[in-house]
Amino acid sequence: MATDERNNLSDEELAAVSEYENSEEGRAGEPEPESRAVQLTKLFYKTPEMQECRLTADSINNALNPDDTVPVQIDVPREFLRLTEFLEQKRATAAGVEPLPPPKVLNQIILNELHDQLHWLVVEPAHFSHYRNLWNRFCDEQGAPGEKMPAPSGAEPQQSAQEGREGPF
Repeated sequence: MATDERNNLSDEELAAVSEYENSEEGRAGEPEPESRAVQLTKLFYKTPEMQECRLTADSINNALNPDDTVPVQIDVPREFLRLTEFLEQKRATAAGVEPLPPPKVLNQIILNELHDQLHWLVVEPAHFSHYRNLWNRFCDEQGAPGEKMPAPSGAEPQQSAQEGREGPF
């Protein structure tokens, strides 16, 4: 209520207005103040690193064309190829179809993993240790260490081979 309107009210009316404004019903129309985490997140997404992340993820997502492919060669240990053939044979038998050749199966495994990575980059970049570490440093810089994200327990599935793992799975 504006100050001018309050000046025209009696003490009894002012008390009634104040009681209403402080009641649950009176506060129902007011937007909740943003939490510290929401405020930090909005600021974080304005950093150059996160703008680059968003632009790159959006660009890839919008331009992704399953028919625009590039051939690559991968080296797979012989026993992993045997594993691929074994599991594909079981899948095909259960489905009542012919098994796919190992290169097609491996290609699909890689495509599935890349789709999963793109999904997480779009919806939750902190899924990746690089962005989680950026967030944690940002929280420290903003004086909000309580908003930091802990590393997931156990092995981190989002680490790359360069970060000390043997692969993306």
